[in-house]
Amino acid sequence: MSLLLATSLAISVRFGVAGGSWQDLRQLLWSHPGSLSPTAAIMLQMRLPRVLAAASCGAAFALAASLMQGLTLNPLADAGLLGINAGAGLLLALAEVLWAAHPAWFSMLASFCGALLAVLLVYGLGQSRRRPVSPLGLILAGAAVSALLTALTQALALSFNLSKELSFWTSGSLSGITWPALKFTLPWLAAASLLCLPMSGFLSVLALGQSSAQALGVNLKRLRLAGMTLVLILAGCSVMLAGGIAYLGLIVPHVSRRLTGPDYRRQLPVTAFLGAILLVWADLAARLINAPYDTPVGALVSLLGVPVFLILIRQNRTVVS
Repeated sequence: MSLLLATSLAISVRFGVAGGSWQDLRQLLWSHPGSLSPTAAIMLQMRLPRVLAAASCGAAFALAASLMQGLTLNPLADAGLLGINAGAGLLLALAEVLWAAHPAWFSMLASFCGALLAVLLVYGLGQSRRRPVSPLGLILAGAAVSALLTALTQALALSFNLSKELSFWTSGSLSGITWPALKFTLPWLAAASLLCLPMSGFLSVLALGQSSAQALGVNLKRLRLAGMTLVLILAGCSVMLAGGIAYLGLIVPHVSRRLTGPDYRRQLPVTAFLGAILLVWADLAARLINAPYDTPVGALVSLLGVPVFLILIRQNRTVVS
């Protein structure tokens, strides 16, 4: 997996609209930044931060979805489908309106609060007094909340002339990633990703059923609180950096589950690697398909994700209903 990810990163940095060669890539890796060729300098300043952001956000979106699926016992849980991406995008739009020159920490705070707002709305709509939230109720509530929050984001964008930002918040894009933005966000994503690993054993136990997990001493309230906090950090920071990219969390966890089995101790690391690899290749395709213009990377991921979503609904009819 590590070799496959490293190869994907190298290929994505090597190819681009401005061209380049393997010699430029070697120069980027081994030469002083001040002595780089023009193409190698483009690789350093534009492609490399973008590719690293793609890998980081791909792993984060995939891990967030895997955590949600494990915590809710819902195989269709995803940050995009449950409105988390839309909530983060709405608060980012509001932050842009209220404080145009806001610092990075304010964007992250807004993104986190927006993701939290979406989760509260989804669970508030999806559950009833008589019974806990069902997988179907969660999906329907997520669709409704996502539509509402996206409409509010569009209204803000149209009212305050933020049409360029609107495409970023709703469809996702990795263009314009800078080293300062990456350096600020990457430690948060790395820390949250590493903190997922100690939870893997508890998620494997929870997969046996809530009653079995409680009988084995798992504190479900504490587990879900810690898990959802990590989900909000992973999804919120990723939306702040790459915009709303839906369906990636539907594709990757199910592929990794087929490769590793139901044990989350093996599944989560594979999920992170596959998520990173998928988004790196999707971003490379987004750069080259309609060069020199960028295709929204979220649209390309959705082309893969929507058929997977329909297949999963057919395979999990009894769970969803």
